Amino acid sequence: MKQFILNTIFIFLYSFVQIFPQEFSPGSPEWLVDKYFHYSKFSDKQKYFIGEMSRERKIPTIGEKLEGKGEVYFHQIQATNNECVFAVQIYTDGQAIDFYCYLTKQKEGWKIRAIRSFQLPDFLFNVLDSLSNLGSFSPADSSLYQTIYFFVLNDDELNDFLNNHLNELNDVVKYFNLQQTAEVDKELKALGCSAVFLDKKYPGCIFIQIAAFKKTEAGFIYTSESAKLPVISEKKFIYIEEVVTGWYVYRIM
Repeated sequence: MKQFILNTIFIFLYSFVQIFPQEFSPGSPEWLVDKYFHYSKFSDKQKYFIGEMSRERKIPTIGEKLEGKGEVYFHQIQATNNECVFAVQIYTDGQAIDFYCYLTKQKEGWKIRAIRSFQLPDFLFNVLDSLSNLGSFSPADSSLYQTIYFFVLNDDELNDFLNNHLNELNDVVKYFNLQQTAEVDKELKALGCSAVFLDKKYPGCIFIQIAAFKKTEAGFIYTSESAKLPVISEKKFIYIEEVVTGWYVYRIM
């Protein structure tokens, strides 16, 4: 009897959440993100778009294209008094798609200035499918498969990868700092990553690159206490998020 009552309460609460979705204060950054990605109608969007998004006023939003279908989750990954960035994940047709929403606060309120998604060319997925169908891997094929496989992971999967391989990633940093090139190469190959490097623009950061294609790149950042992280923006580092203390996932477009 107790179990029946608990199940009934759960079903009621679940239905309540579905009928009454989370509401945000009108005009807030969260409200705008929800309107753009979740709502099937965003009739007054011309009031809330600036910059490059001004050209999108007559183009359907993601929510309008999906007609309110799919599950939408988002969280803030960067914030200042006048700017903020949200990572958005949409689950539809059994797939997870990541988007990033960049907002600016003007005198009359918050506005959406840009939307980005980590888009990779179709041929990479074709190569991955072809490699998957091979009966056995050569060492070169195995390395290529592993690199592409991790390159196309979504944000949650990359975050899980970092958590699950933290010891190996710390080893890469250790050998890199000791300038033990052979050990670095061995660890990178085992992880399916392609490079480790410093960037003088970001002191205190060590970048471990999974892969790069033209201007598109994904990987991990290890930071010291005094590190200067890149700033998240629609222009280069479209996504940076701390997964465990001192370790970040990044994407460049």
